[in-house]
Amino acid sequence: MHNNKLWNRNFLLLCFSNFFMFTSFYMLLPTLPVFLVEHLDGTERQVGLIIAFFTTAQIFARPLAGKWLDEIGRKKVFLFARIAFFILMFFYITIPGLLLFFLLRFIHGFSFGIATTASGTMAADVVPSECRAEGIGYYGAFISLSLVIGPSVGLWVMNNGSFNVLFIFSCVLAGISATLGSLIKVEEHTQKERGDQKLSLIEKLVEPKVLHICIVSVMIVSVYGGIVSFISLYAKELEMVEAAGYFFAVYSLVLLVIRPLSGKISDKYGASFVIYPGMLLCIVGTFVLSQSNTFTIFLLSAFLISLGLGSIQPSLQALVIDAVPSERRGAATATYFMSIDLGIAGGAFVLGTIANYIGYSGMFLSSSLFVLVGLIFYGQYQLRQVKMRKDQLHQATKNSSTL
Repeated sequence: MHNNKLWNRNFLLLCFSNFFMFTSFYMLLPTLPVFLVEHLDGTERQVGLIIAFFTTAQIFARPLAGKWLDEIGRKKVFLFARIAFFILMFFYITIPGLLLFFLLRFIHGFSFGIATTASGTMAADVVPSECRAEGIGYYGAFISLSLVIGPSVGLWVMNNGSFNVLFIFSCVLAGISATLGSLIKVEEHTQKERGDQKLSLIEKLVEPKVLHICIVSVMIVSVYGGIVSFISLYAKELEMVEAAGYFFAVYSLVLLVIRPLSGKISDKYGASFVIYPGMLLCIVGTFVLSQSNTFTIFLLSAFLISLGLGSIQPSLQALVIDAVPSERRGAATATYFMSIDLGIAGGAFVLGTIANYIGYSGMFLSSSLFVLVGLIFYGQYQLRQVKMRKDQLHQATKNSSTL
């Protein structure tokens, strides 16, 4: 009965729609730098702007997406973003120069930010509340699967075909994503329908109730920001260049397994049952990474860090969803996803600055301090929740005694 509730038609359509969109996205991740240098006469310094423009646009898109999802409705915003993502993919085929290329990356990132915020919100709507963390874990596992498949397929198509074939293939996958998404049926919960018009503009864009959880998210995800930015350079420094590719393979495969499993444990025993061990695993993993001197230890760190982050994220997202009423899930999801974007970008920047002074080994060791700060903030959040429940129980007891 439990699985039948979780694996409903809408949830499957949403997961596969997300899988095809993310695969389309990940196909371009390792191939666009080559396209920029070989076909647009870009420089290696400009390669970083490919992600920078895309990520910046996502950060701008998130709060607007949350506002629109809560005011206009899930399905309309979801479909608009998926179709826009699909159409924009065509423009890579005929892009004439660098300026328009970076403009396209920004607009494409904006549509991706709306699309992912919309799908994250809809996931919370179609997953039963009693297995929310597990459902979000499986939802995330489909994204992890696309991370495993997408870059490899993209490189294979680029090496055996052409960039035009690559972009057309990505278009097809984006089109399948939009088509599957159009078949999803969701029950809309909008603020306008409930007559809730008293929120300020800031409250419509950002959900204040989930900020504490989002601070925890920023701290935790900062570790991944450092890894995705500097792991290849660190592997080169250790004279294990090929190890970087294996690092991400191990990382992605572990995420694929641990996300739904940890979500199921979280639903049964509570979020803290997986979040605290997950944070400890991240701390141990970053320490092991900083001390890596063999191929085996290097990959062991990938296993530990992925085990930690994969355990934490579904539970944090479930906490965010549970903290707000259904008509505020758009803003709450947008706020949470913004924390992920800021964590990756901020982590890469801060840890990169640290690396300039103490090297990559010291940088990865210091990244464990980010997790420690997240641990402290989560502990404070838990204490506040306990106090709130005690106050509510005391008030309920007091009210019943007066009747």
